[in-house]
Amino acid sequence: MAENQTRNELEVRAQKVQELRRQGIDPYPSVAFERSHLAQEIHDHFSQPQHQLANGEADPQALPLRVCGRITFKRDSGSIGFIGLTDASATIQLKIEKKLVTGDPGLTFNQIKKLLDIGDFIGVEGIGCRTNRGELSIQVSRLDVISKATIPFPDSYYGINDPELCRRHREIDLVSNSTSLQRFKLRSRIIRSIRTYLWNAGFDEIETPVLQTIYGGAAARPFITHHNTLDIDLYLRIATELFLKRAVCGGMEKVFEIGRVFRNEGIDSTHNPEFTSIEVYQAYADYFQIMALVEDLICAVATEVLGGSTQIDYQGDKISIDRQYDYSNIYPTFTGKHWRVKTMVEAVRDETGLDFDTLEFSEAKSKAEAIGVRLTDLNTQNLGYLLYAVFDQKVESTLIEPTFIIDFPVEVSPLAKRHRSKPGFVERFELFIHGTEYSNGFSELNDPVDQRQRFEEQLAQKQAGDDEAHPMDEDFIQALSLGMPNCGGMGIGVDRLVMFLTDTQSIRDAILFPTMRSFKDT
Repeated sequence: MAENQTRNELEVRAQKVQELRRQGIDPYPSVAFERSHLAQEIHDHFSQPQHQLANGEADPQALPLRVCGRITFKRDSGSIGFIGLTDASATIQLKIEKKLVTGDPGLTFNQIKKLLDIGDFIGVEGIGCRTNRGELSIQVSRLDVISKATIPFPDSYYGINDPELCRRHREIDLVSNSTSLQRFKLRSRIIRSIRTYLWNAGFDEIETPVLQTIYGGAAARPFITHHNTLDIDLYLRIATELFLKRAVCGGMEKVFEIGRVFRNEGIDSTHNPEFTSIEVYQAYADYFQIMALVEDLICAVATEVLGGSTQIDYQGDKISIDRQYDYSNIYPTFTGKHWRVKTMVEAVRDETGLDFDTLEFSEAKSKAEAIGVRLTDLNTQNLGYLLYAVFDQKVESTLIEPTFIIDFPVEVSPLAKRHRSKPGFVERFELFIHGTEYSNGFSELNDPVDQRQRFEEQLAQKQAGDDEAHPMDEDFIQALSLGMPNCGGMGIGVDRLVMFLTDTQSIRDAILFPTMRSFKDT
C-alpha cells in the first residue's frame, strides 16, 4: 500500500512539472531571486512595539518583503490559501488571496493551488499582515516557483524514524528533523570556534598532504590508492602529525591543521573510516602545557557554543567541565586548576588493584588473566604492552568525568619523548570523557637516533603480524636530523567533540555524510 502511494505521488508530481512547462512556467528557472528579509527578521521586525499589527491588519507602512524558501505546509480555504515558507532562519506563513495573486507576473492563484506541493522552493513578494486569528503572515502579491520537488516530502510531524535512511540520505533527515539540522549547524560553529581560538592564540593554520607515499603519525591501517602517471601506490593519510612536525623543524613554532583523516578500520558508535581531526604543535612546550591547551580549548569552545554553560548533558549524565584540581605541587609546569590527572599505572591500580610499579611480568600476566583481560601475542610480550591492555579493557570505560591519563609505556608510543624521570615510559597523555578518548598528545620525540630505533621496533611488530604498526619514514627522520626544538603536540577528534557537545550517541550522526555500506551489500 505504502509503495503504491509513493509511486502514485511520484507520478502526480512528475505530471505537475510537465503541466508547469506546458503553461509556459519553468519549474527550475536560472534567474536569481533577490531576497530582502529572512523569515526570522520579519518576525523580529513585527514584534517591535512600533510595528506590531492588530488581528486582521495589514502593514500600514507597506514595507516591501521579498522572501524565499521551501513550502513546509499548504492549506486551501476557498479563495484564500495559506503556505508555510521555511528558510534557514525560521518559518513564516504566507497568505494567498485569489484577488491579489493574479499571475501577472508570477503564478496565478489556481496554479499555486493545483501545481505546488510541500517541498517546493518558491519566492514571494508582499507586505506584512496579521490574520484574523492573529498569525503573523505575508500578504502575497506575487509568487514564483524556484524549484519543484519531484519526490514525496517527509511527514511534517513524524519525520523519518529510520536511522539508516537518515544517514544514507542526510538531506531528508535535515528537512524532516530540526534537531538534526541544528546539530550540524552547531558542528559548524564548533569548528569555527576551534579555529578562532587557535588563531587568537598565535597558531598558524597550514595544510599537509592527504595523499602520502608513506603513511604515519598513528597506529592504524591505511587506505591504498594508485597514481597512474607516477605509477606508484599512495596512501590516504591516517594522521597529519609528521608533516606538521616537519614544519616545526623548518622554523614554524605554532602550527595546526583541521582536516579529514582516513583509517581502514571498523565502524562503531565512535569510529568512522574517515573523520575530522585537529592537530596542534607548539615549539618549546611539554605535554603539561599541551594538556592545559586541550582543556582550555575545549572549555572555551563549549562555553561559546552552549551559551556559557559548563554543565554538559551527555547520554543521561551531567558532566562538569569546570576546572577542579590543583597539580602544581606535583607537576610544576601544570599550573592552575585542571581536570583530573592520573598516571596509567595509578588508574589501573585504582580500578583493578594491579600495581604495575611492583609486579613482575609473570605475576602481572596471571592476575590480568584472572580479572578477564583478553591476552594476545602482542600484549603479552612485555610489561608495557600488558599494562596498556589492562587499561584499555578494564579502566578506560570507567572514566566518566574529564580525566587525563598520562605516562604511557614506551612500547605503545613510538612518536613520544621518553619520560624525564620514569624509565620505560613516555611523556604522553590521553583525555577521556564518558569512557571515550577525546584527545591524544605528548612531548614530541625530537632525537633522530631514538626515533629511528622506535621505527625499527615498530617494523619488527609489523613483521610479527601487527597491521597497525608504524612504518619507517626516512623523510621524517631527516627532518628531525635538521633539528626540532622540544615540542608539545596534540590531536582532538572533532566528531567526538561534536557528539559530546550535542548529546549524540553515534559518530555517524555527528558526521553529515558518514560512510555507509552500499545497497548491493545490504
